[in-house]
Amino acid sequence: MRFGLFALLTICGFLIFALTMTFAPVLPMWGNYAARAGFLAIFGTLWWVARDGHPLSRFRPVFFAYFTAVLGLSLGFFFADRGLKLFGLTTQTPVGIAMAKFLQASLIVIGILAVARLCGEDLASLYIRKGRLLLGLSVGFITAGALLVLGLLQPAVRALGTAKVMSLAPWVLLFVVSNAFLEELLFRGLFLGRYQPLIGKWLAILSTALAFTLAHMQVSYAPNLWAFLLVTFGFSIAWGWLMQKTESLWGSALFHAGADLLIILPIFSSLGAV
Repeated sequence: MRFGLFALLTICGFLIFALTMTFAPVLPMWGNYAARAGFLAIFGTLWWVARDGHPLSRFRPVFFAYFTAVLGLSLGFFFADRGLKLFGLTTQTPVGIAMAKFLQASLIVIGILAVARLCGEDLASLYIRKGRLLLGLSVGFITAGALLVLGLLQPAVRALGTAKVMSLAPWVLLFVVSNAFLEELLFRGLFLGRYQPLIGKWLAILSTALAFTLAHMQVSYAPNLWAFLLVTFGFSIAWGWLMQKTESLWGSALFHAGADLLIILPIFSSLGAV
């Protein structure tokens, strides 16, 4: 029974992120609108009716998470590009790519936090709390530092030269910090604590890791997609475990930012920015 529920939660999570992630829409525009409206209507209704005493009441936190994720992602999808145009930027430059990610992340995070507060949800339920801060920061900084060194040793990075890398550094930092906090909140902070009472600690980690990994099948910057997905899945397991171990998202967000340093230049290159 628990494994059946695990499969259902994983499929639902994957569908939501695959169809509403902002960076690579997979549906025509009318289908995109319809999918978002449909998800909001379905999960909003389920969340509303599944109150105490209702047969579905134990799933109410999950319905809330699905609804909130789609709403946040939709805010980023519809308004981030408009914000970028206000600054006169495009995603053909490192500055534009970094600002697009910052605006996108800000809108999604604000949407999630606003819905949580309006619905009386404690921010601690999103893993936005101190938790075991020293452990989280220690692991986060050590792993991010190691991944930074690994990233700087990549042939493509070394070929750019020190001066070029230093000029890109502020925009790289803005991108990886924005993306890491966004994705840790969206994929794990919002779901881990709501999945765990239903399917247990490790299946919750596995479910969120699978949804996160499969949602990245859309990427175009990885030279070997299957190797990229395998590494992403491994990182996802580690981030989920760290978030549960430290009871906060700060360590996993730092770790995630370090991992993003390995892919930032391929992202810039795929969009013609370097």
